[in-house]
Amino acid sequence: MNNFPIVATVLSMILGLSVTRLLLGLVTVFRIRRSAKPDWVPLVWAVMLFTIQLDFWWAVNSLPAVKQTFSFLEFLLLVLLALSLFVAAALLLPSRIEDEKNGLRTYFEEDGRYALLALSAYLALGLLVNVMFFQASPIALWGGLDVLMIVLPLCAFKARSRTAYSALTLLYIPISAIDTVISLTD
Repeated sequence: MNNFPIVATVLSMILGLSVTRLLLGLVTVFRIRRSAKPDWVPLVWAVMLFTIQLDFWWAVNSLPAVKQTFSFLEFLLLVLLALSLFVAAALLLPSRIEDEKNGLRTYFEEDGRYALLALSAYLALGLLVNVMFFQASPIALWGGLDVLMIVLPLCAFKARSRTAYSALTLLYIPISAIDTVISLTD
């Protein structure tokens, strides 16, 4: 029995909520721009997270070519991927004006940076799914990029210095762009 439609529906619901949450965070940042100064670091992470969300959504379309039927454990693994993106989106940007009263930089340093842990969890689970479902070699170029993409957000999360986490954010941009291009050309 082909259960891909069920898998795709659940993943799409969670991803839809994730994208919505991220976009609502961006609207919140825009609405309070006069009273709370925006900060480029979480906004850059938001753009990269949005790209990753769309890339994952696109990748879901490739699943039937690889596998038509999924076990419940495989389904749970895919749901965990989508949920980790939702958690990252929910934490990265404030959802209420009250959360942003001290500025986006303060919000990111106190709460938003925890989104980077969820992003790394997504990427680590994604590495596992690529190896399990697509029989991809983890020692290929994409595997090395994925390891970098897992480690850099963790380092940015741990960094207490604005200079350090800003530099890690800037370093992440081209790596994420290369990874996106590679995933779209496969």
